[in-house]
Amino acid sequence: KKDVLDLPEKTHITEYVEMTPKQKQIYDEVTADIKMNIDQIKLANNPLAELIRMRQATGYTGILSSTIKESAKLDRMEELVEEAVNNGKQVVIFSNWTQMTTPIYNRLHKAYKVNQITGETKDADRQSIVDDFQAGKYDVIIGTSGAMGTGITLTAGTVVIFLDHPWNRALYDQCVDRTHRVGQKNNVTIYNIMAKDTIDERIWNIVNRKGAMADMLVDGETAKLTPELLDYLIG
Repeated sequence: KKDVLDLPEKTHITEYVEMTPKQKQIYDEVTADIKMNIDQIKLANNPLAELIRMRQATGYTGILSSTIKESAKLDRMEELVEEAVNNGKQVVIFSNWTQMTTPIYNRLHKAYKVNQITGETKDADRQSIVDDFQAGKYDVIIGTSGAMGTGITLTAGTVVIFLDHPWNRALYDQCVDRTHRVGQKNNVTIYNIMAKDTIDERIWNIVNRKGAMADMLVDGETAKLTPELLDYLIG
């Protein structure tokens, strides 16, 4: 695509964060519960859905706990946004879940001009938000991978942050292509924030492979998920 369209460079940067002690406690409790029920999970229609709690624990514990509301990822995200906006750049932030986009918004909206696009955003509002971002009216646009990952142009953004990753590489690439496409005049930097030694790393390892194992994580193919792959994901 670069040769054909003569697009600027894009740089992928992997950022590892250490979960806070309380965040790790939540993650370990969720993981232990899943392992305790692993036989039932392996028989489920969609075993991957059973692992969502592990993924959410690495993102923001407030999704799972009413008392512990911590996130090493959101802490790092704030630093990256501050650096980017101070340098005159606009930022695009992705997560899989609306439960994550809300705390992201809450962290940022007091200091920056921010809006978001999720599955709950009306079509008329969606295009208006995109137009305003493209016109420079927002420093940051936040969205779910499903709602903001296709069908729109966000070339005003030159910094992309993933707080978590889609189950497959194709959707990840589509999200990146919202900024790295025709009309982009500047280099694009993509930050992949992952909690160290968690399911984050294992998913990232798989979605970047080619072959049968990666194919099993393509949406709609969960029926092929092997017990061995499920064990690997859980750790």
